[in-house]
Amino acid sequence: MRVTNQMVTSGSLRNMQKSMQRVDKLNNQVTTGKKISAPSEDPVVAIRALKLRTTVDQLDQYKNKNIQDALSWLDTTQTSVQNVYDRLQDVYYYCEQGAQDTFQTKDRHTIVEELQELKDAIYREGGMTYAGRYLFSGYKTETNLIFQDAASKEGLSYKITEDISPDKIENKNVVLNEIDTSKVDGIIAGTDTYNSPVSESVYKLRLSYNDLDKAQSDINIELKDAGGNVLSVLTPKVKQVADSATYYKVEAADGINYIPETGEIIFDQTMYDTVKNAASISVTYNKSNFAVGDLRPEMYFNCVQTRDMPDGTQKITDFTVDEAGQPIQYEVNFSQYITVNAQGKDFILHDMGNKIDDLASSVQDVLDIEETISKLKGLLELPQYKNDDAATAQINKMLTDADVELAMKRKNMQTLFGNNMTNFQNFMEQVSAVQAKVGTTYSKLELIETRVTEQLANFKELKSSNEDVETEEAAIEMYQSELVYESALATTSSVIKKTLLDYI
Repeated sequence: MRVTNQMVTSGSLRNMQKSMQRVDKLNNQVTTGKKISAPSEDPVVAIRALKLRTTVDQLDQYKNKNIQDALSWLDTTQTSVQNVYDRLQDVYYYCEQGAQDTFQTKDRHTIVEELQELKDAIYREGGMTYAGRYLFSGYKTETNLIFQDAASKEGLSYKITEDISPDKIENKNVVLNEIDTSKVDGIIAGTDTYNSPVSESVYKLRLSYNDLDKAQSDINIELKDAGGNVLSVLTPKVKQVADSATYYKVEAADGINYIPETGEIIFDQTMYDTVKNAASISVTYNKSNFAVGDLRPEMYFNCVQTRDMPDGTQKITDFTVDEAGQPIQYEVNFSQYITVNAQGKDFILHDMGNKIDDLASSVQDVLDIEETISKLKGLLELPQYKNDDAATAQINKMLTDADVELAMKRKNMQTLFGNNMTNFQNFMEQVSAVQAKVGTTYSKLELIETRVTEQLANFKELKSSNEDVETEEAAIEMYQSELVYESALATTSSVIKKTLLDYI
């Protein structure tokens, strides 16, 4: 086969082009540090790079965003739950002191204020936020667990349904016929009847709220069996607070009193014997007057909310409690989710606040009768009573009875504080269970963070191995390729310039 000059030229140029392309490729690798600059150069490397980059991006999202956000949420939750536990422990210490009645008269006003502050502090924890989201409101992260200000409760009323176990009915000692200094003149004149104070035991069921709507139609009580079937409907006698003899005295014909101001339902013995055998007591009541700091009903109970709108209409919303809970989950690894939230209804309870109110009320009862005794002693020094033997005798009789009332109320206070030691221990155990759950989740998340960090490092290494070149090797290869190219260039130039005459 005859080799022509044109064939030699074409072959040389093709080889030179290949050498130049190799030099250019290696130069790009040295410059960019990457094996390829276009998918067409190596489709296998390109496809693997896409997969590895996606994996690295996902792991980076898990490690530096999702996990960090979840850890911060849990850390804030731990702090808030611990605060609730500490406040309950403070109340427990007061219970220890109150059970022994170590309080001095001068301290009781302070104790009432401090107990109220402890209750408010517990409920305020329900309004804690993280990154603008409320921690303990379940899915309603834009809604506070409590009514945080006057605007948040404006125009709202609720029809609330509570299902309560008969075990929640308490036996309570109350004082009837309390001494009232405002009736002294009427008693002396014979226009008011005087009865000595007496102690009486009643059965009390405390609803979650007080200051309830007062109409008879605002209260409905049903006894249910284990299957939720209604056994009977009770019609309580609505009583308003005047004095203890009025609203704690249950008439046999009624058998049950409803006291809207205190949120108490009082049973006589016969009615209690009937109620205690039910599986549950379903109480539906209306409340339209809330205080700042009250827990929102929709976070705890099945209820119907009515909101008065600016245009004069009403917006009605039904709320149903999700018994399965409302977990907020973060994806912290591939197909691995972790629940970061605790719900307020699991550890910030109405019963906590109600029992603190009862404690404060029992201390206030002692303060009130001590003040009554002081007033009665002062009346004896007034001329209109001091010079009237009948009036003096009546006031002295009331003073004697007031001492009896003081003894009864102090005993009731001691008993209440003593009984609540167990209640607040139980509350603390309930909060501790939430603490343990949050702590366990935090520890688990830290382990996941360690594992994701290792995965991220491994996949970054794989990604680098797939995409990146060894700079030293690429530089040596480029240098060698440049030598080949330059040699080929020199050789080709000397070959191409020769003609046929040079070979004759």
